[in-house]
Amino acid sequence: MIVRYGSWLLAASAFVIACSSSDSTTNGSPQTPDAGETADSGATPDEDAGEDAGTPDPLAACTKDPGPATVTFDPNSAEDPIGSDKFTLAQALAGFPESSGTLTALITTEQGAIRCTFDEANAPATVANFVGLARGTRPYKDGTTWKVGRLYDGLIWHRVIPGFVIQGGDPKGTGSGGPGYDLPQENHVDEPLGTLAMAAGTAPSGSQFYIVVGTGPAADYNVFGKCDVETAQKIAEVPRNSNDKPRTPVHMQRVDIARCPK
Repeated sequence: MIVRYGSWLLAASAFVIACSSSDSTTNGSPQTPDAGETADSGATPDEDAGEDAGTPDPLAACTKDPGPATVTFDPNSAEDPIGSDKFTLAQALAGFPESSGTLTALITTEQGAIRCTFDEANAPATVANFVGLARGTRPYKDGTTWKVGRLYDGLIWHRVIPGFVIQGGDPKGTGSGGPGYDLPQENHVDEPLGTLAMAAGTAPSGSQFYIVVGTGPAADYNVFGKCDVETAQKIAEVPRNSNDKPRTPVHMQRVDIARCPK
């Protein structure tokens, strides 16, 4: 299959990571994200959706995020106000309590929660970027303006393929969007079940990521963590259209960052 991002097509083993900057589609092609179903991408569910009082807190033993510190930047900058190759984990964690635990993300969905741990040592730039976008410390471009906020909350899994990957992190919900910048190449290694990595084309995407739910792609992508796969595999099995987009949207209701005991 094909790695798709922008107008470039790159051969990449027998599988696909699609991340297109064009809104065009090719019906029936699993390599092309469906840009014709954008209405559901803007639906942001209530933060407490799927969380009832009787549900145990999966982060109860962890140091939780109290909220980000204030970030200073130029919202009208013509270029990335920080620079994707300069954003550090210290900046991403601004306002987070000191802790020696394992840096962890909890992605809450209608199908359940996905718990991921980050590889800070081998993918520091990619981890910092994801954590910054999740917490609201990494500026991203919204139209012509740079802003900060919890980018991932409310986004959909726009591409799901049983036995391969689930993919999300596109603000447009089509596979054609991103935060206004790409990432540097980093930590291209084998991708077994549960691998957390960034989608890519000519460069790693700034926000679109995927979780391997079966046989992973070739070692051509920024690998930055490992995830539990039970819920991810359930998401991969939901009914989908010819472009592998779920017919009923599955949201990242919240993406919470914590440091948890090893």
